[in-house]
Amino acid sequence: MQSLILVWLTAFASTTSICACQSNPTASSVSPAPIVQAAVQADQPMEESQAMLNGLVFDQVWVIIRDTHPDPSLNQAEWNETRLRFRDRAVAATDADTFRTVLRDMLQTLGESHFAIIPNSVSGSPGAVGGWSGVTVQVLGGDAIVTRIAEKSPAAIAGIKTGWKLLSSEGDSIDPIIKVFGTPRTSLERLAREQAVNAFIGGRPGMSPKYLFVDSNGKEHEVIITFEDPPGELVKMGNLPPFAAESKWCWLSEDEIKSIGGDPRLTGRIGYLSFSIWMTALSATIDDALTAFRTADGIVIDLRGNPGGLGLMATGVAGHFLQEPTSLGKMQGRDMKLDFRTNPRTVDRNGNLIGVFTGPVAILIDGHTGSTSEIFAAGLLDMKRAQPFGQTTAGAALPATTHNLKNGDVLLHAIGDFRTPSGSLVEGIGVSQQIGTPPTRADYTSSPDCELRDALQWIAHERSRNSSEVKSP
Repeated sequence: MQSLILVWLTAFASTTSICACQSNPTASSVSPAPIVQAAVQADQPMEESQAMLNGLVFDQVWVIIRDTHPDPSLNQAEWNETRLRFRDRAVAATDADTFRTVLRDMLQTLGESHFAIIPNSVSGSPGAVGGWSGVTVQVLGGDAIVTRIAEKSPAAIAGIKTGWKLLSSEGDSIDPIIKVFGTPRTSLERLAREQAVNAFIGGRPGMSPKYLFVDSNGKEHEVIITFEDPPGELVKMGNLPPFAAESKWCWLSEDEIKSIGGDPRLTGRIGYLSFSIWMTALSATIDDALTAFRTADGIVIDLRGNPGGLGLMATGVAGHFLQEPTSLGKMQGRDMKLDFRTNPRTVDRNGNLIGVFTGPVAILIDGHTGSTSEIFAAGLLDMKRAQPFGQTTAGAALPATTHNLKNGDVLLHAIGDFRTPSGSLVEGIGVSQQIGTPPTRADYTSSPDCELRDALQWIAHERSRNSSEVKSP
């Protein structure tokens, strides 16, 4: 079986997707219709006119969606009408960007967030990895608010603070971008808005754009951020763009716990683990951390900004917290079924018996948490084994595959559906904080890390509750 990837791709287009993708760099298992048979089978670049190539690639994409869409009840009449509606525009496109826009417009009629066209200039290219500033901006109450600043990042060096409101970039106001979306009615609309904001504040390594922020007291701050290469190791899967993989784990010190509003006497020893993507390059580090944390009073797993990755890694990590073989949920498509089955991780890599961790587990999330991260959080929440803290996640956790197109681009398309053990959907909904309410701008202003603060307060409460239960006669 090929590796199942569930990941939010942001490096290749303004209309990006979050998806679960099974990388297939060679060909799809779909039997295409005769109209595109030659285009799928031919291995050499085509010498036909641009219009003919556009028509062949358009038909290739249309047929793949028709034959692999996870919902077999996909309205054939409407999909046929969609072909007629967009094909002439596609054939008439005079350049690659215009042609891709037509394909993306067609895919958007599906109303789902996990379909994308990856340009051939981006697929698999290290240059596809954007610059890193270390600032996270999310839309709260109609404003673009700084919700996180990575330590020692360009944003931290520039002096940006959480709780600040972003006003402009290089003199261009962000307001039109936010207003055009209005109040999102669906996860797809919310996701599109977040992606647009990310694109607005993004940059390539070496770029130094000027931003204008305003703090909660109304004071404006003009700052320049010089983008750097993303931290971590570049990892690649099939013909998808490379991703920067970074992990960090530590024991939170008493001073760190106090600095964000926690009480170390109540929280006890806290193990903290964060990782940027679910890839095998990080597996050993993750396992080492969770093995070391067996003696912790509580564990915090930070998945903020984690777009997903290898889907089945979630089962291995979840096994550190589950005493019995358990399912995180199931994926099902027309021709595939996959149970995210976990097994207890009761021994370390040296064969020593360590049991599973039975204490409280908190998962930090935000609007950029996607796919595998959502499956992991949703599954453990469903089993009442962990609690999420932060803004609602992206709401996009479907299995998909990649398919090479005849013009060299790559089509990313969904092939299945996912539900938790209780039957709950993640796609289109996301994972939400259940204890208390998600942080507001005031929270981000008052605390350098309010999600972690809330998680530690919950862990302290759980420890107190469990201690009381033990002492009860």
